[in-house]
Amino acid sequence: MITKNKILPTLMFSFLLSQGAFSATTDSSYILVTPDCLINKFDAPYQTLSHNKNFSLIKLNVENFTKLIGVRNSQKTLCGGFINVTDAYNSSHFSNENSALFLEKYIPKTSISKKQFNYGINHTKEVNQLLALLNPDEMWKNLTKLSSYTDRYANSDTGLGAARWIKSQVEQIAKDNGRTDVTTSIINTGTSYKQPSVVVKIGNSTKPAVVVGAHMDTLSSFWGNMPGADDDGTGSVTVLELARVLLSSSMHFQKPIYLIWYSAEEEGLVGSQYVVAEFKKDNIPVEEVIHFDMTGYTPNNDKTMWLLSDNTDKELTSYLELLINTYIKKPLKYTKCGYACSDHATWTNNGYKAAIAFEAEDGKYNPYIHTSQDTMSQLSLEHMTDFTKLAIAFTGELADPVS
Repeated sequence: MITKNKILPTLMFSFLLSQGAFSATTDSSYILVTPDCLINKFDAPYQTLSHNKNFSLIKLNVENFTKLIGVRNSQKTLCGGFINVTDAYNSSHFSNENSALFLEKYIPKTSISKKQFNYGINHTKEVNQLLALLNPDEMWKNLTKLSSYTDRYANSDTGLGAARWIKSQVEQIAKDNGRTDVTTSIINTGTSYKQPSVVVKIGNSTKPAVVVGAHMDTLSSFWGNMPGADDDGTGSVTVLELARVLLSSSMHFQKPIYLIWYSAEEEGLVGSQYVVAEFKKDNIPVEEVIHFDMTGYTPNNDKTMWLLSDNTDKELTSYLELLINTYIKKPLKYTKCGYACSDHATWTNNGYKAAIAFEAEDGKYNPYIHTSQDTMSQLSLEHMTDFTKLAIAFTGELADPVS
């Protein structure tokens, strides 16, 4: 999640940059799409390339990029974050004169669904079979591993190691269960980051796919360990446990299932931009997307599950409510997180049906994220398990089990 309430230290910026803690472009500048509610609070120099509908396309140097992160993280009111479009803008060779065309692609659309789906509960038997395979102890063990890295920063060796570990885990699960219908791959995060996104395809169908994802990266650990247990170790573990459940079952599906661990979410949704671009380039049809970013913190032990209502597909989000009421039976409420708060927004901006479930109301989520205190001691395994149940129900219903 990139909309946080902790300010990054900036006093050691020059040294951090020299150590590779930030990834600069060839001209040491970033191109960002920012909402006005964010940029209006920013008093450092930047160049406005275009403005439209309360959003700006801006260019700023690397030092001021870190300052903008500080502004983003210190917000007290709902606003959101920014999208780092540096690579996309530069590779498109846009000039200042036609930057408005570029910016238009990143302005939230009022309606996402191109057609109506009659979502329902159609596979209760199969979903319950899958739910019976869920193992919370396995989730806790995997979260212990992920949060043991000093960081999972997208431009660090440990971030690369975390991606390799996730990929190897899925490959081992597939091997142990004799599954030959599993493909694992990576999608590089441009040339600025060491950590790639990890993509797993289950099934050989070419029908429109179901996508389940989470981001695996954290901030740099230079100013202190960044275990990222909740942000987003919890979401990453949810997707990994979903992989284990699906592959250890004997169940097959009419639709392909893609499980994705995104890189560089903390840098402005960079990894998911490369993933979605690859899907579009390869003409991979996608019907529904669900994203999990922070699922383990329970303020005042409140086990309510929250659904985000902004920058998501309304119909698909309503379906998540039906799934929760049917299979999990926990209280649920709606909240908002603002612009570009996590990787689901990348899918939404590209016209896909995307939804996201979240641990708490905006402003009441885990206060320890982006610090060395984002540890497992702050988390509820029961809450994590509930969101994993949602991932299983979502996949089991929408991927159409073969009877």
